[in-house]
Amino acid sequence: MENKIFLFTAIPILGIILVFGYLNIQQASSLAPNIDSVSECKSIEYNGEDRIDLLFISSYEDAKHYSDYLFTVEPYKTYRDYFNVQFLDEQVECERYKDIALLCYTDQILDLAKKCEHDYLIVLKEDEKQIRSSAYGKVVSINKVHEDSVLIHELGHAIANFAEEYGGAKIPPGSKNCQSQCNKFEGEVDSCVQECSTSTHYRSIPTGVMRSLITDNYGIYDIALLTELLEKNKPKTSSITGNQVFEGGLCAKKAQEIKIFQSENGFDIKTDNALEEICIPDKGLSGALCIGNICNINVLFTDAQEHTDETLNGETYLHPEIPLSLYVEKNNENPIVEITFDNQLIGTINTAEAGVTACKV
Repeated sequence: MENKIFLFTAIPILGIILVFGYLNIQQASSLAPNIDSVSECKSIEYNGEDRIDLLFISSYEDAKHYSDYLFTVEPYKTYRDYFNVQFLDEQVECERYKDIALLCYTDQILDLAKKCEHDYLIVLKEDEKQIRSSAYGKVVSINKVHEDSVLIHELGHAIANFAEEYGGAKIPPGSKNCQSQCNKFEGEVDSCVQECSTSTHYRSIPTGVMRSLITDNYGIYDIALLTELLEKNKPKTSSITGNQVFEGGLCAKKAQEIKIFQSENGFDIKTDNALEEICIPDKGLSGALCIGNICNINVLFTDAQEHTDETLNGETYLHPEIPLSLYVEKNNENPIVEITFDNQLIGTINTAEAGVTACKV
């Protein structure tokens, strides 16, 4: 009789355990990215809407490795919930700029990014050791044979408009991490050391990641600059608790492409007024070239470091002769969007004209 009672009790309990086990497996599988499917935006980390969206074009394994590393470094570690991370597993071809630097700022890659939420695009490729990594606009091109800290370095350019802190470079407009005098640093510094892009400017740390890949530390002053930018972009929506599944395809906006050609003589702004439903960046933390309140770096940074060297080497191109492709959302209520460079107006776009075709006569 006792055996029968045990069986009647055990069977329902076992059934409940099996049901919960199955549901947990199903939930785990729904949270994990489907890495067998290509050409789809997949989430690695989702913290809610109104975040800074990082999009990797790479394998899941590479994107996970670099994003995990990113969030071990300050200030990204502290502000992790200000970011979302996605990846797009797609084979792409990058160019070599002047045969010295990896440059993934191509039409193919920019078109791919239109399908995914992205404020900053990180393309991971493997090339020869001497081929530099780079940053241009919102695109970071990483040569995977370099130290992982090259990601922190290039994001310093793309997100904060940091100048190089090694010598022989050029300081871009609006950059704040190199100063002409020690007393120009407004805030705490690790030290004040001569040579920051130029031989006459000063850096705030003897050896930070903007100078050398042997470290991933920006230094107190540069971290404060990044922190100020992140605080200005504090999400308006609350954080999501726990792992969440990101529902793709929610970002499509009616927008037009603006191509900005730059030279020593100034800027040439062109658009064909074509309207597309695409994902466009809605955050740009720093940079001299701005459309509305979305700013971009308009110089090309190229960087590499040999194992035997203590510091990076590279070159900053103020006029790389590569048009920047930027996007502006159609807005009938406030159609005029200003384009500024270094806080000076260089042009306007009337978004009400986007998608309008001429009448036949």
